[in-house]
Amino acid sequence: MLFARKAKETPGMTLEGVLGPNNRLDDAEAIPVKKPEALSVSAEGHLLFSSGGQIFRLHRWREAPEAWARFDQPVSALSCSADGLVAVGLQGGSIAVIDQSGQAVDGWSTPPDLVSVSDCAFLSSDEIAVVDNGYRDDQNVLSIAPWDEVPRGKVVVVGRFKEPRIVARALHCPMGITPDFAGGLIISQLDRACIVDLSGRTLQSGYPGYLGRIRKTGTGYAMACLSRRDPLIEFLKTEPVFVSDMKTNLDPRYWISPRATPEISHDFPIELGAARLFGDVKPWAPSFSYGLLIELDEALMPIACAHSRANGRRHAICDVCSWNGDLIAVSRASSEILNLGSGSVP
Repeated sequence: MLFARKAKETPGMTLEGVLGPNNRLDDAEAIPVKKPEALSVSAEGHLLFSSGGQIFRLHRWREAPEAWARFDQPVSALSCSADGLVAVGLQGGSIAVIDQSGQAVDGWSTPPDLVSVSDCAFLSSDEIAVVDNGYRDDQNVLSIAPWDEVPRGKVVVVGRFKEPRIVARALHCPMGITPDFAGGLIISQLDRACIVDLSGRTLQSGYPGYLGRIRKTGTGYAMACLSRRDPLIEFLKTEPVFVSDMKTNLDPRYWISPRATPEISHDFPIELGAARLFGDVKPWAPSFSYGLLIELDEALMPIACAHSRANGRRHAICDVCSWNGDLIAVSRASSEILNLGSGSVP
């Protein structure tokens, strides 16, 4: 029999129609930021963004950002409450809560078994939902998670002067969390390319990217994608012997996997496919890194997108938010905060 193994289900959406290629990410205005990771809008309407272990505050676009808070560990997540508190996820799996003056608020403790904080969201002034993707910060999530069948992720509610409680478990690399329009919470999962609720029920799937954080906007949602899905990786998931050999014999950084940056190295598998004559990289050349942001309606269906393709450098979009009517995004690869403006590509 020619096809003895049944192929696993692969994402169904292709980069066509409303998801078709464009240059929105490459054309966006930008602020250079060293090691950017997370965004949030404060109760006062300021844009907060992280740079390593620092948090900067921006009053208006094109103004100079001001240093606002500093931590010993790099910031991994940000969320602001309506009454002025700011939750800060830190590498190493800890949470801090500070007030509008940047001072620590007591009564918040980190669950002892938290591995990482990939995202967080205030449920009220004294409760935060924390997303733990299950991978240590020294592990390359983009390399490992696409080949890991173990559901290590969970969502923990941390309360002020309260014991933490797990509200969702057995998630496959959850990366983002946001309130939905029905009063619940929805979670984006990186490799499964889907959005689930706290029960793990799939609400929408088949997105053409490795999902980062998702944020509620005035018209629906905006979702960051760390890379587009690669047909080679989807094909290799049907070849367990090859994958087993790769995982046994190679360091994870050499595994065939999506990457965060467009740099080319002869050490990396097939990345030379992005090279073209005289060094000119074509937009449609194969590339493991990519820039993709998807705008969704209230039913989680795509309505618009923004790309940075193989010949771009604004790849690995890890966070997004709506600020003063503009869509703001973080590009890890180019170390920039991007302003895509208010218009969507129809």
